Amino acid sequence: MVFRFSINYFVFFAAMATVVPYLQQILKMHGFSASEIGFLLGVFEVMGVFGPLLIGWFADRIGKYRSVLLVLTLGAGLSFFLFIFDIGFIGTVFVLIFFGMMYRPIASLTDALASRTLSDVVKQYGQARIWGSIGYVGISFFYQIWGFLDSSSSYRIVIVFTVIMGILFISNLSLPQIPIINSSGDTKDKVFGDGKTKILTTVFSLPAVFWIGIAAAFFIKMGMSGYYSFFSIYLHDVYNLKGISGIWGLGALAEIPVVLWGSRYVVKYGVAKMILLAAVGTIIRMLLYAIVPPLPIILIGQLLHALSFGLLHVTIIVLINNQINAKSRALAMAIFGGISYGLAGFIGSSLSGLILDSYGFSVMYIFCAVIIMGAVFLIAFFRKVGVII
Repeated sequence: MVFRFSINYFVFFAAMATVVPYLQQILKMHGFSASEIGFLLGVFEVMGVFGPLLIGWFADRIGKYRSVLLVLTLGAGLSFFLFIFDIGFIGTVFVLIFFGMMYRPIASLTDALASRTLSDVVKQYGQARIWGSIGYVGISFFYQIWGFLDSSSSYRIVIVFTVIMGILFISNLSLPQIPIINSSGDTKDKVFGDGKTKILTTVFSLPAVFWIGIAAAFFIKMGMSGYYSFFSIYLHDVYNLKGISGIWGLGALAEIPVVLWGSRYVVKYGVAKMILLAAVGTIIRMLLYAIVPPLPIILIGQLLHALSFGLLHVTIIVLINNQINAKSRALAMAIFGGISYGLAGFIGSSLSGLILDSYGFSVMYIFCAVIIMGAVFLIAFFRKVGVII
């Protein structure tokens, strides 16, 4: 089973290695300003609020995770194909809404499926998820050497992504369907019982320590939005670089050991300390970008992705695994994806775009660092009042 998920993560993150660095480039090729790109990418991120939540709830309810993943993968590939055309600002908004609704839930639903299928989640999740990082790194460096995507043509980017999503569709076919069986032998939803229980009831029943962790992750991811939305443009405009995928890949390479072995340290030292470490590392990273150092320093700063993404993600996985019942983990993962990525991304990306248009990259990245301080203050406050996560 670990092997099946390893392949799935590898292919999905190969697709992500195409979307993350190059979607912002596609939008710039279509002539949008920084504030427009920030808003458009914010729309894409806000679909991470509703998409994972609704899809996670629906998948929990019907129990057919694989079928849902197949539909999402097909929809994501078809909608991204529309970026070949110049459809204007409003048309791009609608395409990003649909693309986000299809694409964003894939990761959280795959994580939820893995958590309900693997026999030892804390150990085996890292073994499978590590292949996602390997896929991201490998494809990023392949793009850097190949140079095929480093042109002024969005057509090439769209075609490559569509092909990868086709491969992911085939990979999803190997995943388990896992119908949920109740004591009577009927296929029912254990999260929502007889179907009369509402989704909000389950949401409000989740423990307080879960919400504290999600809120801290929100501030970190909001601050990271200046990186996710504008780092490729930053490298192009400030350092005059065309080949940027390898620099993105360096960040993903740094996260591999953390994803593989980080969970044991989260268990040993606690969720709060690991979130604080992730926050401090991310603040340092944003301030490095703000001072516009020599390019070798930028490359060193990319190693902090081990904390900004790798450690934070593993920490939240451990938090959910320890605090949330197995029957509600898909919903919990959807909330994590929706709030800490989607909502944080929408607000952060939109504000970062406005600041970038008015004040430039340095002020934007200082703003991002200040936002991340919210996670530090949040954890410090709850530890002071005796709430430990």
